[in-house]
Amino acid sequence: MYAASALGRHGLTSTATFYSHRNICALAALRDAIDRVGEPQMQSKLLFAFTAILTRASKRYQWSRRRPLNAANVNYYVAPVFYEWNVFELFARKVQAAARSDEWIKRTRGAPAVYDSADGPDVRYEIASADRLPLQDDSVDYVFTDPPFGSNIFYSDMNLFQEAWLDATTDPAAEAVVDRADTGGPRRTAQRYEAILAAAFKECRRVLKPGGRMTVLFGNSSGAMWQLLQRSIVAAGLEVAPELIAVLDKGQRSVKGLASGFENVATLDLMLTLRPASRLSEALRPPPVGAVESLVDSLLTSDSAISPSGLYVALLRHGIANRWDLSRIDLQQVTKRLRDAELTIDRRSALVVRSAKG
Repeated sequence: MYAASALGRHGLTSTATFYSHRNICALAALRDAIDRVGEPQMQSKLLFAFTAILTRASKRYQWSRRRPLNAANVNYYVAPVFYEWNVFELFARKVQAAARSDEWIKRTRGAPAVYDSADGPDVRYEIASADRLPLQDDSVDYVFTDPPFGSNIFYSDMNLFQEAWLDATTDPAAEAVVDRADTGGPRRTAQRYEAILAAAFKECRRVLKPGGRMTVLFGNSSGAMWQLLQRSIVAAGLEVAPELIAVLDKGQRSVKGLASGFENVATLDLMLTLRPASRLSEALRPPPVGAVESLVDSLLTSDSAISPSGLYVALLRHGIANRWDLSRIDLQQVTKRLRDAELTIDRRSALVVRSAKG
C-alpha cells in the first residue's frame, strides 16, 4: 500500500506522520503509562482499549461540515481537513465500553462478581497460521472463516497502524492476498493466493468432525476470483451445500458503495456453507447461452428494490448452486445489462431505478 498509495510522496513515511503533534504526544504518554501497569491481564485489557482508539485519534479521521466521517479501515487516506479527537476522552470511553462488555459476559454466564480467570468463560484463543491449526483431527463441530478477498484489503499493511505501537509486526510473506502494485519484492500472485486458500481449507477439513460444517464468507466483483475460490474448495475435498448459501449485507459504507455497480464495487458478500465432499466433484460447466442475461432480467422484474451488488450476488448464488464456471461472470456484466436497459442507480439508496429517459 505504501507503493500503491504513494504515501512517501505525501510525507507519510512512518506511522507517526499520521498523527498531529499534540495527539502523538498524548498517545506516547498513555502507552508509557500502560507499560507501567504491573498486572498482565489488566495491562492486556488496557492495550486492547488503546489500540481501539488509534485510527480515530489520527489524521485519517475525516471532517465534514455536518459531522465527522470516520476513517476508512481499508486504506491510509488522509483528508485535506481532519478531525482531531481528544486522546484521553477517546481512551476513557473505550475503557468504559470494555468494562460494560465484561459485566455483560459475567452477568449472562453467571460468572462471579469479582473476576477470577480460573472461573471465567471456557474460551481459548489460539494465534496460528490457517494451514497449521493447533487442533486435533475430527475435533471441531463448526468452522467460520472470513479469508482476505483477493486484492480487496491488505490486512498486514493496515495492521501496521496498531502493531507499530505494540512493537510486533505481521510477516506478510504468507499473507493470503494478491498484489496490485509492484513493491520490488516477490510478486504475490493469484496462483499463490489459490494455493494458500486451498491449504487453509484442507486444514479446516482435517479438524472438522464427521458431519461438521464450515462457512466461508467471500466477496469480490471479479468472476476469476470466484472461480479461484471454487477450485480451492474442490482441492480441499469440500463441496458447497447449495441449500445453505446465504447473502451477508454489511450495509453501505462509502461513496463508492452508494454508486455500487457502476463503479464496479461489490458491497454484498456470500456465505458458503461447506461439507466434506461425498464423491468426486463434477467439473464446472459454462453457464448456458443467454442464462446470465435472462437471470438478471428475471431478478429485475421480480425485485423492485435491488442494487447492482444484489443482482450480482444473486447471480453468483445461482451459479454456485448449479456448478457454473464463474470465471467470466463479473459485476461489469450486470452493470452493462443495466445500462443496456437504460436503468440507473439512485445515489442515496444505491438501488436500481429507471432513468427519466426510460
